[in-house]
Amino acid sequence: MHRLFSYRIQVSFLLATIAVGIYTLISISNLSEIPGSVFTRDGVIINQSTNKPYTGRVVDTVANQIVSYEVVDGIKNGEFIICLTNGNKAVTGNIVNNKNEGKWSYYYSSGQLESEGYFKNDVVIDNWTWYYPNGNKMEEGIFINGKRDGMWKLFNENGSLKSTIFFSEGNVVNPFNVKSPVAS
Repeated sequence: MHRLFSYRIQVSFLLATIAVGIYTLISISNLSEIPGSVFTRDGVIINQSTNKPYTGRVVDTVANQIVSYEVVDGIKNGEFIICLTNGNKAVTGNIVNNKNEGKWSYYYSSGQLESEGYFKNDVVIDNWTWYYPNGNKMEEGIFINGKRDGMWKLFNENGSLKSTIFFSEGNVVNPFNVKSPVAS
């Protein structure tokens, strides 16, 4: 069961990491928004035609996903969105000085919310919740300084509590399975 937790959080961290560290070389597919193209040099997004830090919105298609984010003076700042080619959102969040900040949401390909939680200075913090495709909670808990901490709840697909796991600084302290009452 702990492996499932680890897998889901690794996937979320991967998506968040992609959100900030994405694309060291970006080709712009919508040339009406950006003349020419941009590239990254030493962590700064540069307008290829002027060789100066870029300011504006970058929109690109990568791996059949539309990536869109704001850039100010060559640094990612503002809204970050990944959409599928069918128009459904895959990821939404905010970037401040090239780092994930505030609430981030991840979606199933259907557009249904898959998970949501918070970052501060690119570190996972506060409440995070994962959902089944039917909208019911799958699991929820708190991160402190990027590590699971306190009581985490796992739910069955029908929404009933399945188990709780206690974490301390990312390590499982005490798993507890909830048993259904036995009918007499």
